Amino acid sequence: MKFRLTFFATVFFMCLATAFTAEAQRGSSGAKFRGSFKRKFKPSWSVFAAPGVVVMNSENDGAYLDNVGILKNNGMGPALSVGVLYQFSHDFGVQGTLGYINTKGHEDGVEQTFPDVTFKTHGVEATASIIYNLTNTYVGPRYRRSRNLRLIVPYVKVGVGVLAYKSSSAIESQGIEQPEAKDYPNFTMVAPIGGGLKFQYSKQLTIAPELNVNFTTSDYLDNVSYGNVSPLTGSNDAYLSATIKVLYNMSAHRRSPFRIRRR
Repeated sequence: MKFRLTFFATVFFMCLATAFTAEAQRGSSGAKFRGSFKRKFKPSWSVFAAPGVVVMNSENDGAYLDNVGILKNNGMGPALSVGVLYQFSHDFGVQGTLGYINTKGHEDGVEQTFPDVTFKTHGVEATASIIYNLTNTYVGPRYRRSRNLRLIVPYVKVGVGVLAYKSSSAIESQGIEQPEAKDYPNFTMVAPIGGGLKFQYSKQLTIAPELNVNFTTSDYLDNVSYGNVSPLTGSNDAYLSATIKVLYNMSAHRRSPFRIRRR
């Protein structure tokens, strides 16, 4: 009995000594000990370019003949934007964007009260947006991240800005050139709402397909106004943009976050 008590007492005190030794080592080099479990956030700056396409929600409703297709009827074309993203927390970032859009709509049904038109619109937009990441940038719980980047990070955004545009229209099948409905170039407020997926190739490079609905305060993006009301955008024109952003993080370390750590 005394042997057992002596044995368990010896084991107990050895465990206590080991625990105190480990705690002392942790206190003397705490940053190194915690480095693999907790990651201190550092704000970062990224620049990006985003080619894509835009589709207009114009007065051409495409509900009559549908000979040209709903996308060409409403108006579509290329888009290109550049900008900068400042990530000031794990979850939130602010983004500034300068973009260019160029759309063309093709007439379809013209033998009606409000005929479809062929129109061209090009414009330059400047917007500021708030970005919110829906998941962690790094693998693991939100406040105890590992060293590895998460491959896919979904996000949402909302913004506000201004669009300067010029538009012209005609009923080409009847040889009718329509006068300018506004004194161009015209300006309108624009509010992009959307989101996308960040594919984090490395700390420096991220590719993000993004989809936005851009609401405006103008009904003249197609140079006509028939007062049509959309259940989504109301009586004003809007356009849908689909882009692929290529982001380069200027603040990140040059080595890949997926490297194998050697001891």
